[in-house]
Amino acid sequence: FIMSEVMFFSAWFWTFFKHALYPMGPMSPAIDGVWPPAGIETFDPWHLPLINTLILLCSGAAATWAHHAIAHENNRKDMINGLALAVLLGVCFTFLQAYEYSHAAFGFAGNIYGASFFMATGFHGAHVIIGTIFLLVCMIRAMKGHFTPEQHVGFEAAAWYWHFVDVVWLFLFAAVYVWGQ
Repeated sequence: FIMSEVMFFSAWFWTFFKHALYPMGPMSPAIDGVWPPAGIETFDPWHLPLINTLILLCSGAAATWAHHAIAHENNRKDMINGLALAVLLGVCFTFLQAYEYSHAAFGFAGNIYGASFFMATGFHGAHVIIGTIFLLVCMIRAMKGHFTPEQHVGFEAAAWYWHFVDVVWLFLFAAVYVWGQ
């Protein structure tokens, strides 16, 4: 499943890099060899995108804390606290991403930069929402006592998914925000 997701995101990276490295071609003659296209004001990666990066990394650490608590210490309280923190940070990331979108100086339509940016980061945002829901369900299950050190495969799958979302964001941050600037 995660490998199929890797291939899915590879397509968004491919289109971004293709148009960034070769900004002039039969499908994009109006770019005139400039990336980002003239008139596009990109986001400063060292403000809100960096904050969102730190939020996701802290959320991944909280999910790891929750996993360690149940798998190695049989500590349900810390598992619940770690999951609550991971969910809260996932929600914060989503709201900050929506705030960023509402302040974009470019749109989805009309230019390949905007289309590539919003498709890549938007699909990542959808994955953050899905992962946040996975972690929330795991937190509710943990509160009901469903996980033990021997029986927590559902939570492990959700944690793997969440870490995948973290890693994809690191690549998006480096490629789209920093390099793409």
